[in-house]
Amino acid sequence: MRFSLKSLGALIFTLVISSQLHAATMKDVMEAVKAKEFDKAFESLTVLSNQGHPDAIFLLGLMYERGTATEPDQAKAYELFLKAAEKGHPNAQVALAGMLREGRGVEVNLEESAKWLEKAADSGSSNAKYNLGLRYAKGEGVEKDLDKAISLYEEAAQQNNMYGQFNLAYAYATGEGVETNMVEAMKWAILSAAGGFDRAKLFVSFLNGKIEQEELDQAKDKAQAWRKDKGLSELVNLPEVVTRKEEESTPSETAAVEN
Repeated sequence: MRFSLKSLGALIFTLVISSQLHAATMKDVMEAVKAKEFDKAFESLTVLSNQGHPDAIFLLGLMYERGTATEPDQAKAYELFLKAAEKGHPNAQVALAGMLREGRGVEVNLEESAKWLEKAADSGSSNAKYNLGLRYAKGEGVEKDLDKAISLYEEAAQQNNMYGQFNLAYAYATGEGVETNMVEAMKWAILSAAGGFDRAKLFVSFLNGKIEQEELDQAKDKAQAWRKDKGLSELVNLPEVVTRKEEESTPSETAAVEN
């Protein structure tokens, strides 16, 4: 499990908006990243990291992990993620959990990995909730508990986490941990697909061949109502059903993996 981010710049922008670091300082870092002056960003983050700023420590860890403006160094990345995680940084806790699970920069320790996900989930991280749900579903580092897994998927889904939404859709479609409910399955699949998750788009296509038109209409209405309740924009164009023969698409093909 690697930390799910589209770009380093996107995360820095988020941290500037949330004012977790001095905005002017982080804006300088963001501008350096936008200009692809990664060496400058690396130097600034190193200074801030040495001053003990959790966000800077985490971001510097990402640069070491990915080899941005420096040689890739998984051990150094782990060290920085741990430092930020111990300061209560949820993103660092999720990243640390991934390294402990995969044995990057540290020996594999599934129990310790799950503990860090628990901490991040308790802080409200939807990504942590989704991944922790997978751990409970598999019994990986924790005692297997499908009820707990579904509960965590639900929490992540309610925070508009497209991976949590997809896993919840899959659970409702297969009856894994919950009573089968194709309307709920399609609702959550639509919402996940709307978030841009390609597997969810395939799953919408699969489910479309399994439910009645009345159920499909109910699912669409419920998806729109959910977004309205969350203060999100209406889906003008609901996710198009992928053109694919029914026999070519099965739930097992679209099962989620740890993010």
